[in-house]
Amino acid sequence: MITTILIATGIGILVALLILVFKLPTKIQYVEEIRVNAPVKKVYDAVRFQEQLMDWSAWPSETNSQCAVKNVDGQIGAQTVYLQKGKQFGYQEVTELVENEKVSFYLTSKAPFEQHTKMHFYLRPINENQTNVSLYFDNTLKRPSHVFPHIFGIINWTHKMHLKDLAGLKEYVEKEQ
Repeated sequence: MITTILIATGIGILVALLILVFKLPTKIQYVEEIRVNAPVKKVYDAVRFQEQLMDWSAWPSETNSQCAVKNVDGQIGAQTVYLQKGKQFGYQEVTELVENEKVSFYLTSKAPFEQHTKMHFYLRPINENQTNVSLYFDNTLKRPSHVFPHIFGIINWTHKMHLKDLAGLKEYVEKEQ
């Protein structure tokens, strides 16, 4: 009797895991926007220059990491390298720059799951002293390890960090006026 219950429970757990593997999305995308009271050039520079980005981004403090800039800051190929206890565990790299319009990044980290992560900041001047910033997040997770970010709340945590980033960007460029 107990053996039958254990087998049935095991099969139930296996079926539930299989359902999660095939039902949970592997593609995570969202767009968040904020209006910043600063000229588009100032916002563009705050995003493309990694030294400035580290001043307003929530990621270093939330991940309890130190950051360093590699390559030429403000140019394609510039990287913000994330370190814990002196060891690199990830980085974000500037992959595209369209002056005063767009800054794109590729992100990588030593996560327990495979992913392909891109992030784009789209900038649109509202007038000479206001800029609309759209953060577009695009992450593709690989099956079956994509289940972990869903189960452990990493997707929601990441989204909240992006909202903090936008608020930090706004505060940073507005106080620099």
